[in-house]
Amino acid sequence: MMDSPDGLLWLTQQEYGWYIAAYLFFSGLAGGAYLTSFGADLFGWCAGDEATEQSMRSITQWGVILSLGAIAAGMFFLLFFHLGAPLRAMLFPVLFVNFDSWLVIGTWIIVLFSIVAVLQALWLLWDSHRQTMAGGVREGLTGTSAFPRRVTVWIETRSRVPIDTWLVRLAARTNPGQMGRLTVSGVGSALALGMVAYTGLKLGYVSATVPLWDGTLLPFLFLASALSIGLAATMGATALFEGIHGTKVTTFSIADDVIILGEVLVLVLLLATLSAGGPGAVAAFELLTVEYGLLFWGGVVTIGLALPLVLSVALIAVERRVDIHASERLTRLIRGAYTMKFGFVVLGGVALRYLIIAAAYNAPLTT
Repeated sequence: MMDSPDGLLWLTQQEYGWYIAAYLFFSGLAGGAYLTSFGADLFGWCAGDEATEQSMRSITQWGVILSLGAIAAGMFFLLFFHLGAPLRAMLFPVLFVNFDSWLVIGTWIIVLFSIVAVLQALWLLWDSHRQTMAGGVREGLTGTSAFPRRVTVWIETRSRVPIDTWLVRLAARTNPGQMGRLTVSGVGSALALGMVAYTGLKLGYVSATVPLWDGTLLPFLFLASALSIGLAATMGATALFEGIHGTKVTTFSIADDVIILGEVLVLVLLLATLSAGGPGAVAAFELLTVEYGLLFWGGVVTIGLALPLVLSVALIAVERRVDIHASERLTRLIRGAYTMKFGFVVLGGVALRYLIIAAAYNAPLTT
């Protein structure tokens, strides 16, 4: 502890470091990307035409791939840096049985979500109906998002280890069909929402000593931010590697803008709550907006919230006035602008998670 000029006692947080901020970011990204994947999957299924279904499938695949990569990265930071005993995590079904604890509930949510995401990746990428007679990949998997399938085909071709054949057979035996897959994906979406919300609820339990971790508003802030960065990462990857033609990038971008506005609202409410609270809350407000002001105002507010909205308005104005597909140069510019916009959103999400942890290092003890 240390004394502060304002007469408060400040507790130096040692339990949570930058690696927890990384875990929070990647878990939010995983949940948001999966929800984007599910939305695109439903959109393609409801559209009823092959072209739209194909473009939505690319987005669906990118969302699932990003969610798997993000959950793996998040677990790496949590198990190796925070817990320091990754092998003990294998015993979680035996050790984690106290379902009154959000830690236990959250662990089970993450594990079940990971299983569903793996199954979705298997059914999407190793669908036997999309394999040619020669063992190659049909047109349905020609997008860059099919790179995991190409990797297994390459390994099988070079090493003669039939890993792709095994995965295709496993997918064929477990695939419940289109409706069944969408139903399972819906269950995964519910788990994704739970995974995103539980981190905010877990931190919110100690809001009495860390006012920044408001138990009411923090879960909503995490939820809005996760939806935003997950959608941005998925559509950013789609725009960068697949292009913008036929991918409904404008529609998804506007959806992200709506989510960003919701995130702004929750953030304003959190700041208002802190500034109007007790001495501890006011000190937390000053810590966030003054001591960490450059990262907050520059990283979270400007880069993560304001610039994406400004870019979105500019892109919509351009698309209404000219045909963006009229010239290849203009198409590349628009594609780059969308990629930049989505990149800003993701960077803002990184800054927000870091601040949520860093600005609570010196948390005033309220009495």
